[in-house]
Amino acid sequence: MHVLVRQEVKLLKYLTIQISIWKSKQMKCRICGKSFKTLSSLREHHNSTHHNQRFVPPKAKLTRSLLAVIIIILIAVSGVVGYLIYANASQKLISSSTISRTPISLALYQNLTSVSDSTLGQIGPNQSGVTAPSSIAEGDQLLGPNNKPEILFIGAEWCPYCAAERWSLVVALSKFGTFSNLGYMQSAADDGNISTVTFLNATYTSQYVSFVSVEVQDRNHNSLQSTTAQEQDLWDAYTSDADNFPFVYIYGYYYLSGGQYSPASLEGLSWSQIGSQLNDPQSAVGKLIDGAANQIIGAVCTALRNRLWSTPAICLQSFAKLSFSEGSNGTSSCETMFVANLDLESNDFRIDLVPIRPQPLLANRCIVFVSDNFEHV
Repeated sequence: MHVLVRQEVKLLKYLTIQISIWKSKQMKCRICGKSFKTLSSLREHHNSTHHNQRFVPPKAKLTRSLLAVIIIILIAVSGVVGYLIYANASQKLISSSTISRTPISLALYQNLTSVSDSTLGQIGPNQSGVTAPSSIAEGDQLLGPNNKPEILFIGAEWCPYCAAERWSLVVALSKFGTFSNLGYMQSAADDGNISTVTFLNATYTSQYVSFVSVEVQDRNHNSLQSTTAQEQDLWDAYTSDADNFPFVYIYGYYYLSGGQYSPASLEGLSWSQIGSQLNDPQSAVGKLIDGAANQIIGAVCTALRNRLWSTPAICLQSFAKLSFSEGSNGTSSCETMFVANLDLESNDFRIDLVPIRPQPLLANRCIVFVSDNFEHV
């Protein structure tokens, strides 16, 4: 488009030169034949030299070649103007449609779901400006639709902090499963127009966890989805203000009330501008989004380990080990449970791994079962 515009500018300049030349040829004295650049100069010459004759202004006559040039250039300029109008209208249509939850592009999806372990490791979970999840004492361990530990998100499409948090949630949970049908969204116009995605029509599949999302309102504050009674009770229990967005509940072990970082860091950036920085450990945007994602990954891995659910390889990474408080919820750091079988008659002793889940761990200790009794070690 820019090349076309430059070419049309050149044509217009050429047309201007040609018209100037044509005009100069028309400013001739019809009596003596002397040429002048302007009509006023020709008139002064006539009044001083041929004052006894009436001054008759010359009539402009277009040559066929000049007329052809003007027509060609006008057609070309009209074409460019039409193209620019069409492009502008198309851009407005794209902008309007992206806010209307159309599926995100493949390029943006790959940016969101392909942040490397190397990038996450370089950024780590302790980024300045990122708020850590809070631990929970005796929280409800919810199981989602696939009977796996549930991560609950409650948000609103108008909410700028929700807009920021969704980026980190998608980056984090893509390490445990797969999102489909994520849609383009922006926070409300008076809340920064923060580029984000919406979970409204999205689905998530995972062999490790369930993800349940509730988008309560659209970007115009109209009602969308409703929370269940249990979801509402959790939301009320762990938020200080009514309808505090976003709320994230991680299997009864951790929660987030409000965003992990300021959405102001994303203001004015398009989806592609944000997405292109996600895998860059030196990017300020990447550090915030991925730093928050690392904390979510760590919280999910800890919750799964503490209830003896299977975990993906990502949980072995150093950035997936929480550096914030883990002890206030009475959980254990023990990663295995075993049964010690003792046959008193034969003095036989055998240790067997026990794949029991979910199984509470008591008093922050691993449980050892000996015969019919158990003790804490």
